[in-house]
Amino acid sequence: MRNILIIFILIVFTTCRKKSDITITAWNYAMAEPITNAEVAIFEVKYKGGLFSAGTECKEIAHATTDANGQCFFSNLKLNKNNGLQYAAKVKYSYGKADFYNCNVTENSEVKVLNKNDLTLNSSDYDAFIKFQFNNILNPSISGDSIWFSSKTRAYNLPEKPYPYGGGGLLNTFYKYNGNNYPSVITTNILKTYAGKIPIYIYKKKMGIVSQTIDTIKIYPYETKTIEINW
Repeated sequence: MRNILIIFILIVFTTCRKKSDITITAWNYAMAEPITNAEVAIFEVKYKGGLFSAGTECKEIAHATTDANGQCFFSNLKLNKNNGLQYAAKVKYSYGKADFYNCNVTENSEVKVLNKNDLTLNSSDYDAFIKFQFNNILNPSISGDSIWFSSKTRAYNLPEKPYPYGGGGLLNTFYKYNGNNYPSVITTNILKTYAGKIPIYIYKKKMGIVSQTIDTIKIYPYETKTIEINW
């Protein structure tokens, strides 16, 4: 009788659910800002073993929408303590579109079976599009005048990662006085890039006077942005 009681207690102990208060922050590190109105879901994940049936089974057990600070909250969510079950938080929808995701448990997404969880989800890889427009290049100008323009995607850092992510050339162009007028407007093709902060460098020698400017523009996910450069 005693053995049966012990077995019963063990079964109850290993199959009970633990209530957890969970705070999730959806964060875009490339833009250094929270993601508002993102839909975040929590999945229960079961790993299947076997030579021919390896994989995962997952089901969504809760979802919520982030606020102006990129946060959402789950109160007293019941998490199963069974062996073989794990939990993951994922961003399902952001910036007006469904996100590509899977329910695999990663270091970044794992929800642990604890009384409290506080997670920051990295969601930083979004396509964006940009076009550069040059207005009245070298008009007016004198012999020796020129303009050099360079732009590139900016690298960004993730917590506890040793190397920055991203970075790379977008456009590097040079115009020099040649005695003829350039068209009043010169535009590039639309270039595909990643959303984030994009540094712009401009060197001018205009009417013999040299000036240099460095600026940073922010391009949002899925946006098509036109950047004007004036002579």
